[in-house]
Amino acid sequence: MRISVIYIALCFILGSCIKEIPYNRSAQTTASHAVHCFITPDSIIISDCRLTAPFGSKDAPVAGADFSIRYPSGQIMDSSLYSGNGLHIFKTNTLQSGDSFIFRGNIRGQQSFEIHSAIPNAISILQLDTSRQIIPGIGRAFSVAVRFSDNPVNNNFYRCFLYKTSFRYVYDYTGTLSDSFLKKEIIALFSNEFPVAENDFNNYTSREVLFSDASFNGVNNNMVFYTSDPLVKNKQERPVGIEFHLENIDKNLFNFYNTRNAHIWQQQSISQLPGSIIGNIPGMYGVMGGYTKDFNVVNLKR
Repeated sequence: MRISVIYIALCFILGSCIKEIPYNRSAQTTASHAVHCFITPDSIIISDCRLTAPFGSKDAPVAGADFSIRYPSGQIMDSSLYSGNGLHIFKTNTLQSGDSFIFRGNIRGQQSFEIHSAIPNAISILQLDTSRQIIPGIGRAFSVAVRFSDNPVNNNFYRCFLYKTSFRYVYDYTGTLSDSFLKKEIIALFSNEFPVAENDFNNYTSREVLFSDASFNGVNNNMVFYTSDPLVKNKQERPVGIEFHLENIDKNLFNFYNTRNAHIWQQQSISQLPGSIIGNIPGMYGVMGGYTKDFNVVNLKR
């Protein structure tokens, strides 16, 4: 009884320490345009343009913005057409790895910008092997050993992630298996390699790994990655394959992905304030960058 009385008194005292602070909408920053455009050869180019909104509100798609991709001389290569929901789609994409270009935008005559950029060198996965290993702190894990070539001319920045494809089981109310469906999802990916450890931002996410070639510039590189997903059949699913994706991204995208991952993690932290996301759109939020990509598919044994 005495313990119960003390507990109730403690709850009352702690509850009385809570102070409700009213939400002040005037403290919000003014709305600003945000543009995101990720360009890779042989793919449709889409420029997403939106107007930022205060906390608790939805962003607003922007129609009628003009975007163009130009040759370094300034001659127009292609321009975008609005397709709805803030998406501006380019009709063609003739850019190849190593090409320089200008990305120009005009938002309803209110804001305009011009960015000089280039598509990074082509990336190629030369070899990929998988195995199960004992990883300290994880235990038995599925590992992916990758060998790829690194161009010595430029400073390169890399991003990799791992997809899992599996049959998900559906049970009825009696617990009897009634159906299944195929699902593809990104799963956790880690690495203890030195280039990965050099980038502290990798501590903020398990959905992708980002690193540069500062420590191995100009050589064929071998790196080992692993996932904490067991990738074995259980009552909920049967994994049938994985896809390892490797991208050579420009420095603007490297900075954007790094700070975005930190910002998302810090939003859920009680000890850190979210930092700024680094972009390259002058006077606006967002990023425009180029990348090349390659991927390998591995079918898993039943």
